[in-house]
Amino acid sequence: MVLHIVRIISRSNEICFETNLSFRVIYPNGTIIPVDISMDKLEMQSLNFCFVNLFDNRLSPIALYAIESNFILVTYVNAEDINNIYTYNEWGMLIDLSGNIHSKALLGPSFIYPDTNQWAPGSSIVVPNVNKDQGFLFLSLSNNYTYVQQWIINDGIFSNITRRSISLPYSTINTIIATVDGGYINVFINDTSSITRIPDGFSPQGGVYAIYYEYGTNVERDVIVLYETTIPFSSFNSTAIDCGISYSGVGQTCVLTVLPNPTTLNPNPNPLFIKIKFLSTGSVINIMPIIYNLIPGYNNTQNNNIMIFEIRPLYYGGFYFNFIRKMANGTSFIWGYVLDDNGNFTHWNLSNPTVINLTTVNPVLPNNTLVIVKPTVDQTWGLITTDLYKVYGRDNHYGNILISNTIPTIGQNFIANEIHSLIITYTIPVVLSNGTITIFQYNGLSSDIIRQVTNALYHTKYVKLIDDYTVNVTIIDSIFNSPINTTYYVIIGNGFVKSQKYNEPLYGLTSNVWHFTATPKVEKQKLANAIAISQDRISTNYRFVIDTESSLKQYLLSIKIEIPQNPSDRGSELIANDLDVMIKNMDITILASGSSSKYLESTYGYATIPKFYNNTTLMFQIILTCGFIGILTIFYFISIYYDIKNEVKNESNVKNDEINGWYEKRKKCITKIFSLMKNHLEIYSYGFNILSFVLDILFAKIEAGSVKIIFIASVFFVTFPYAIKLGYAIYIILEELINTKENWIDTIFQKLCPKWLYSKITLIKNQNEDLDDQNNDSDDQNNDSDDQNNDSDNQNNDSEIQNNDSEIQNNGLEEQKDDSEDQKDEKEISKNITMIKWLESSKNHKIILTILILLAGADIEALEIFNFQFYGYKFNVKLSENFEKKIIYGRFISIIIKNIPDLIIRSYFLTKAIDFSYLSTFPLLISFIKILNLVIRSLLN
Repeated sequence: MVLHIVRIISRSNEICFETNLSFRVIYPNGTIIPVDISMDKLEMQSLNFCFVNLFDNRLSPIALYAIESNFILVTYVNAEDINNIYTYNEWGMLIDLSGNIHSKALLGPSFIYPDTNQWAPGSSIVVPNVNKDQGFLFLSLSNNYTYVQQWIINDGIFSNITRRSISLPYSTINTIIATVDGGYINVFINDTSSITRIPDGFSPQGGVYAIYYEYGTNVERDVIVLYETTIPFSSFNSTAIDCGISYSGVGQTCVLTVLPNPTTLNPNPNPLFIKIKFLSTGSVINIMPIIYNLIPGYNNTQNNNIMIFEIRPLYYGGFYFNFIRKMANGTSFIWGYVLDDNGNFTHWNLSNPTVINLTTVNPVLPNNTLVIVKPTVDQTWGLITTDLYKVYGRDNHYGNILISNTIPTIGQNFIANEIHSLIITYTIPVVLSNGTITIFQYNGLSSDIIRQVTNALYHTKYVKLIDDYTVNVTIIDSIFNSPINTTYYVIIGNGFVKSQKYNEPLYGLTSNVWHFTATPKVEKQKLANAIAISQDRISTNYRFVIDTESSLKQYLLSIKIEIPQNPSDRGSELIANDLDVMIKNMDITILASGSSSKYLESTYGYATIPKFYNNTTLMFQIILTCGFIGILTIFYFISIYYDIKNEVKNESNVKNDEINGWYEKRKKCITKIFSLMKNHLEIYSYGFNILSFVLDILFAKIEAGSVKIIFIASVFFVTFPYAIKLGYAIYIILEELINTKENWIDTIFQKLCPKWLYSKITLIKNQNEDLDDQNNDSDDQNNDSDDQNNDSDNQNNDSEIQNNDSEIQNNGLEEQKDDSEDQKDEKEISKNITMIKWLESSKNHKIILTILILLAGADIEALEIFNFQFYGYKFNVKLSENFEKKIIYGRFISIIIKNIPDLIIRSYFLTKAIDFSYLSTFPLLISFIKILNLVIRSLLN
């Protein structure tokens, strides 16, 4: 509660007060915080610190209103020309409870009575919204127009959301109330007797009317009729109307108070009370006069005194009724009662009458406690409080008599995992509506933490009606998860449910009323608030990738939960589970209101990256790779075994008496075995080349799209190198075919050229060959003379040859031993044929060559298979030295256009990816090995 304090300073012809703004913040525990702000700091003009006397009332230009839970709205006047009242404008200033000024805003012109041209400060009306976070309504009058504005407060800054002017009949009896659904209703009294007509006793001469202002919109509604009378209100001594929310029922209730003029027969008439009950839609559901015999203590015979009537709905049913008598000497007395629907009066606990400070408002708190400000004596002020009678005695301490009980109950202690839902039971039949129920975690001096927000209409997965009276709200697992005893409280928003009978929103529960304590299990540490844990426990490397498995353009974010540093900290796996639950249910948690967290995908949650041995997909891929290597190894040993077996069998054919060269034979045999083993290692090379090419395609298709640019680069460096190497392989094969077939060109021309063209080309070729033959004959004649000269030299050498015969005979035995082996090798060499002959020998060879060329597009080394022997089988194709060189060149080309780019692409991908995968790492390893292998080969050669 906020109390505005003023110190009167009398001046000539006016009453002013000190030029500062002083207020006292009174907390529920009785603590009072004084706040004093000087005029200079406020930047207010001095006219704001004087009362204006109008119609025997003191009007102050300054007014204070409690807005939200930690702000004070101060309305004041600023004049462009202090001597011209038509330049007076009303402003709003936002001040926190510590006296800090946050913002100011122009609200509109100050009201001037059109008939008397008198300035009437404080005529505007400020009504806080029933929901604290939805600001307030500001209504001001100007001639025949009513200006209506709605404002909200964002981080201490005024923000106007609606502004409009409405043409309404002028009325000095005017009140505005906030409705349960978040809107406002303007109720006013007006006479229609000014219309020229003959009274017929039936036509209405006056009435109570209302217009509804919907929250956040400028939609103009029609004026609705709440009550009409055939007697004009101007014929009564005084008329007043008081309205408020029907806390003990549905809708709103207005009480019209009419004081008849005294007559000779009735010099002391009692006031008349008419209760009007209506809904937010404007539908009137009940009009009832309140019948009574006599108001205790009431006496209206002292006409020189001013009587003020007030009647307000109470939270626990009935009405707080009082009347105030202002004496001629300035003293004010108040009589107070509680009035039920049948007109019965119940005295309050204070004496009647009680002296009060007339310039203050006496509020009634939600617990039915009345607060009265005592008159100031010698600069001392004080408060009087009293508990008013509760018409409906069922006080369940919820501050809302429409709620009979809840689970858990107020103040209950329970084990965290024993409560899985909130249960609210109402006293009247209800239906779900567009309101929310919010669970908060009490956080001491800091702002309390929102744990779950559930909308009754949109979150039907979590909110169910058990019966007509009972609502069940499911609680997600991560809510009551603090590792220590923690207090939580529940706020039920206005309009969370509606009256089943009237379809009218019902009032909810305010802050910290329904509270309870959750206790963790003793034998196991439970989860703590994922938001409240130390920031050091949650980190990120700022990596994100595109989710290629989603049809929408969504991203996967990397968020790391650090391991606990203290024994009291909860485990990372528990935090991860908590975060997963919160994201999957984010529409009812605080994540839905975060500026960034609201974009998280609730269907995905928080997926932890498992250890490689727990990753079933990765382990399956590794097993497949190991199986593939195992198959290659089996082929390797089978082929080795077969070829070595044949080699040993051939060596066993050596005669026993040829024992002298045994050592040389074994040495040659072992050398050949190692050569075979080296040859068979190519099985792994061919296998991994095929596997690498397949993995490149899978990477481009499955994973490359998760990082921008990588997909295009991956596709390019799969297709482009393949096309280049394929073309290069075709070039090598064609060149080999040309070099190994003398008449290959003739064959091509013969098949492609016309016969007459081919005949001419053949004739020219034959003439060139005849010319070459003639030149060769002359060369032969010259060589004959050279031969004769060499005869003498040959005779001289005969003697030397004879001298060497003995040595040759000594070596003959060993040469004969090697003859069989040499003949065998010559036989093998003689089996090799040229590639063109190999192609012509079988149709299957053409198919094999086509396959080899296609495989060479993946890796040019596939063409080396012509030199490969597997399980005793060889292609027996005689290849030129140029062919072998071209393959070596192809290796370098492949490294440059394929392996090095792959190495760069995969490395860049791993710097952006949030996790390592088989497709991103294994091909990278293969590329690295290929580059390293080529470097080692080059250095060795």
